[in-house]
Amino acid sequence: MAWPSARLVRLLAVLAIMPTAVWAGFVLTHAKIKPSIAHGPLIAAHGDVACVACHMRTPGTVRQQVQAQVRYVLGMRQTPVDFGYAEVGSEQCLACHARPNERHPIYRFREPRFAKAVEQVDARSCLGCHSEHVPQIVTVEPTLCRACHEDLKVKNDPIDTPHERLVSLKKWDSCLGCHDFHGNHPVSSPTRMAEALPALKIWSYFQGGDDPYGSPKFYEGKVQ
Repeated sequence: MAWPSARLVRLLAVLAIMPTAVWAGFVLTHAKIKPSIAHGPLIAAHGDVACVACHMRTPGTVRQQVQAQVRYVLGMRQTPVDFGYAEVGSEQCLACHARPNERHPIYRFREPRFAKAVEQVDARSCLGCHSEHVPQIVTVEPTLCRACHEDLKVKNDPIDTPHERLVSLKKWDSCLGCHDFHGNHPVSSPTRMAEALPALKIWSYFQGGDDPYGSPKFYEGKVQ
């Protein structure tokens, strides 16, 4: 019996892998999956950080990962899987940024009393306010303080416009003009609203601009 020609063997090989290639293309461009692989540039402070410092390799071969994603898209699996490297979570962030002076630690917001607040700002995770591969340093609105402080009253209020007055006027974009959310900058809160950082500076910082609170910091992130 004559052996098939090399051209025929190549054609049969292409036909054999075609279904897998089609499915892989469909899965990788599906709306539920595409955001997990559409990476952008790192923020400036992470420019020298290696990808593997945050992204851990996922188990399984590429074929197994594609099969799992196909099952997920078809509703035969409850959760998707990561291709190649796992999704980054708070654990990776805190490996470099955990600090003893944290004013709003994420574990605090996992308490039941903050259930309504996290419906507005999911502060249970670093990724509730921060992301990577996007231009923004902070991905929520500068008015995030309202999630917890709508009933704020300060005894012997030290500022010329009392906090209660600012709350009644819904001036939530003024909070970060005086207060550093994480408490990582050695700055004192002003006693006059005229000395507060302008809301536009805070907004610019959130969008990737200069840090308006200045340097140094109490705690610098670890270098990987």
